[in-house]
Amino acid sequence: MENSKLVKLMAEIRALREQTLLDCLDLTEDDFDTSTDSARWDDVRRVLLRFGDHMREHANQIEDARVKTDQAPTMPQRMLVESELAWGKLLGAVIGLSDEQADLKPSDGGWSVIETLEHIKEIEIYYQDLIQSTRSDE
Repeated sequence: MENSKLVKLMAEIRALREQTLLDCLDLTEDDFDTSTDSARWDDVRRVLLRFGDHMREHANQIEDARVKTDQAPTMPQRMLVESELAWGKLLGAVIGLSDEQADLKPSDGGWSVIETLEHIKEIEIYYQDLIQSTRSDE
C-alpha cells in the first residue's frame, strides 16, 4: 500500500504543530487579550482554543470519510487509535516543562517526570520487541 503522500502530509502537519507549540510555550494568561490580524480569531485566547478544536473537527471528518468510503478502521487499527490518543495526552502532559522541572520528584516519593518517561521508553522497547518477534514467527 503506497502512502508516501499521506506520510509526508502528516509529517508536515506535525512539524507545523511542534513549531506552534514552541512559539506558545512562554504565553501567559495576560497574553490572551493580545489582538491578532484575524477578524474571526481576534485574540490569542481564541486562536489557542481553535488550535485544538480545528484538528478534532477534521479528525472527525476523516473518520466519517473512511466509513463512507468503506475504509473504516479494523479492530487492531482502532486499538492503535487509542494508543495514539494516549500519546497525544502524554505530549500534552509535558508541555512547558524544563529538564530541571521534569527531574523534580513529588514530595510523596513518586517518580519524577523523567523517571516516568524512562520507564515508558523501556516498556515501549519491550512491546516493540514482542510485536516484532511475533511478526517474524508468522
